[in-house]
Amino acid sequence: MTSFQTPDELQGMLMRIAKHSPTNQKIALYLEKNYLQVIFMTASELADAMGVSQGSVSRFFMMLGYRGYNDFLRSLQRLVSKQLTGPERLQYSSSSHKGNHHEVSQVRSILDVELGNLNSLEQIMQGEDYEAMVSMVTASHPLILLSARMSATLLPYAAYILHKMRADVSVVVPGTDEWGTLELLDPAHTNVIAVAFPRYSQTLIQKCRALKKGGFSLCALTDSRLSPMVDIAAHTVCVPVTTASLFDIYSTPLAFLNLMLRDAAGRMPQLGARIEAIEAMERRDRVYFTK
Repeated sequence: MTSFQTPDELQGMLMRIAKHSPTNQKIALYLEKNYLQVIFMTASELADAMGVSQGSVSRFFMMLGYRGYNDFLRSLQRLVSKQLTGPERLQYSSSSHKGNHHEVSQVRSILDVELGNLNSLEQIMQGEDYEAMVSMVTASHPLILLSARMSATLLPYAAYILHKMRADVSVVVPGTDEWGTLELLDPAHTNVIAVAFPRYSQTLIQKCRALKKGGFSLCALTDSRLSPMVDIAAHTVCVPVTTASLFDIYSTPLAFLNLMLRDAAGRMPQLGARIEAIEAMERRDRVYFTK
């Protein structure tokens, strides 16, 4: 499938298809000028905005090499998610709401994009970078989960599961005591998984660069090969997020974390005894509600 990593590459793809017909030229020029707000539009809204048929829109994206508009939208979201400011997200997402029918259509479009992202996980969970992340989880070294701002909301979920699986797991975010002393740890005996999704936190990027300079080998969970984490981390796993409203949708990264930790659990032969011990303590302390 054809893809693009930069606005220039997107423009080149659009202009090649624009030559095929006046309708294609109209669509290409609109996309070139308005691609930031297009990620908040459904196929029917896009067709209405350009004064062309929805069939013409679908055929245009199939000529680009995609299965349809929503397939293209996933690639476009990966490109623009780090460019959009909060006010722009609010403006574009609000302006696309035009009544109940459009609202339902937009929700369906968002869900279709998210389903596409979820379906990509099987391929993502392969290769050297993914194996390196699983190895960090299963290793005996202390494990640091590092992040900042909205990306850090994923850490408590991962940490809760990891504490059931193993010892020596720490969540480190700006403002914690550990944040200022991370560089004092032994890089040869400390594993770090950094989570960074758009808009990338400058504070987090600077901390990761300092850790790399100090000899730490980081594993990163981020959204694309254009992420600044790619040049910092020894291993990078890219998981897409859906940019379809004021805030990104993190259901695909959450699903990835669950599946990745499930994979890691299957490689920890002593885990059964630990889970049994935790269960016994929870029964003793009546942790869960029973009638």
